[in-house]
Amino acid sequence: MKMLAPALLLAIASPVCAAAQTAPVAAAAAAPDPARLAAARALLAKITPPERIDAMIDQMMRPMMENLRNAMAQSPQLQAAFAKNPQAKAVLNAFVDDELKHSIALTKQAMPTMLDAIARGYARRFTVAQMHDVSAFFDTPSGKLYAEQAPTIMADPDVLATQRAVMEQSIRGTMERAQAMVAKLAAEQDKK
Repeated sequence: MKMLAPALLLAIASPVCAAAQTAPVAAAAAAPDPARLAAARALLAKITPPERIDAMIDQMMRPMMENLRNAMAQSPQLQAAFAKNPQAKAVLNAFVDDELKHSIALTKQAMPTMLDAIARGYARRFTVAQMHDVSAFFDTPSGKLYAEQAPTIMADPDVLATQRAVMEQSIRGTMERAQAMVAKLAAEQDKK
């Protein structure tokens, strides 16, 4: 069971670290024009109605975490742990369930700040007239359907399959590289 904890940590950390490594560093940005910012906030309120935000977060996070659970369970290290100890799978499931709760809570907590940041980004990129055009689209039946269905796209079978394949590849690669690093560290330690 001692080998299960590092494997879980590495499996979870891999996609997170990869995303962090590719995220650009934000430069200080000029304050957006107040009229554009107001139009952006109105547009975002239409796209992500405040009363639907919690449900949207759940619709996006649950399929991703389920995919993570499945991808982790396929890693050779966890497969070996499952073979040695039938309780290991329960540990994985409890861990992913806790991470889902934590991730959902953190995302919900961060959402007001994120929506403000997105509004500021829209205000820098689009004119008031452009945002009114986009807003008009969201008043149409197609626009309303799009706003309602877009968050559920992460649960689409094709998206889930692609995401799972990427996660499995990422976990496998991270585990192999981590084992190589541990071997190198051991070799360095042996030199002393």
